[in-house]
This record gives sequence, C-alpha cells and structure tokens, in this order.
Amino acid sequence: MRRTGVVTGIALFILLCLSAAVSALDLQKGIHGMKWNSSVSAYSDLNRVKVLGQASYYANSQMTYKTANQPVPAVYYGFYQDRFFAVFIKLRSPNQFSHLERQFTKKYGAPKTTRNASGLTVHRWRDKAVDIKLKLRESPAEYKMALYYRPLATWFNKDHLENATPETPPSGSSSSEPAPNPEPLIGY
Repeated sequence: MRRTGVVTGIALFILLCLSAAVSALDLQKGIHGMKWNSSVSAYSDLNRVKVLGQASYYANSQMTYKTANQPVPAVYYGFYQDRFFAVFIKLRSPNQFSHLERQFTKKYGAPKTTRNASGLTVHRWRDKAVDIKLKLRESPAEYKMALYYRPLATWFNKDHLENATPETPPSGSSSSEPAPNPEPLIGY
C-alpha cells in the first residue's frame, strides 16, 4: 500500500513538471498557431497590409481576439525576409493593458520599466528567445503590445519596426464589432 502511494506521488510530480515545461514553452513555439521563423506562405489566411523594405506586415481579417473580456482592435504579424519574427497588437483600453501586465508579471516576474518625458511607458519581459513589450502612451491615450522572436528581430531596429506597423484595423474587421467568439489573445 505504501509503495502505491510513493509511485502515485512520483507520477504526479513528473506530470506537474511536464505541465510546467509545456506551459513555459508557449511563447517559444509561436503565437496564434504560427511558428516563429516560419514562412508567410504557410498561412493562407493572412493578408499583407504593409511593406517596408524587407519587412512585411500581415493581418488575418477572419480572426478576432480578446483579452480582459474585450475585443482587441488589431493584430499584425511581422515577417522579415519572409520569416515570422514579431506580433504587434493594438489594445483597446487601460483594462486590457493592466490585465496583460498582471498576467506577464505573474508568469515572468516584475518587468523592466522605462518612462520618457513624452509620456511613453514601456514594460519589458523576456522569455528565453522572445521579448515582450507593453507600451502605454498617456496623451493621446494609446495601448500596444509587441512580441519579438529575438533571433530574427535582432537583424532589424525594433523601434523602427514598431513605428512601421499599420495603424488602422485590418480590412474586413471592425474595432467596434468583433466577429463571433473571439479567441483569447494569449493562452494564459
């Protein structure tokens, strides 16, 4: 009887360790079913919305996302030399920003935070090869999030890429009317 309890305890411990390892790999594999460093040709639902040099930005007008029980206005996928390297997300509200800040802090610890004189606050986290940024501009109020796959993003100046993303919602979507059943923006 005691041996069965020990075996059960060991099995539970191994299962918990495996679950934690899988959870830790979420962003390492990619996001929204898209793998980092994959070719844009692998995703037929993407529509190109902007090109800047060797970087192209795409949106999926057939998909909507939500966080903090609100729809997300826009999600753009960045490809550098045809390889998936970044996601740029326009957030709707301070509630979404705060919700994501709490989730990332819970998972990765306190962020590295910078503020500048123009009213821009940036929170940064790192998950192995993925950089996470939450940006808040006070006036006019603007909330953004970006995820970068560092092995590809280092080839480019990140600030230049962030400023180059499209500013309008993807065609076929509306920031006020989400498609039925939006998916969670982040899986935790």
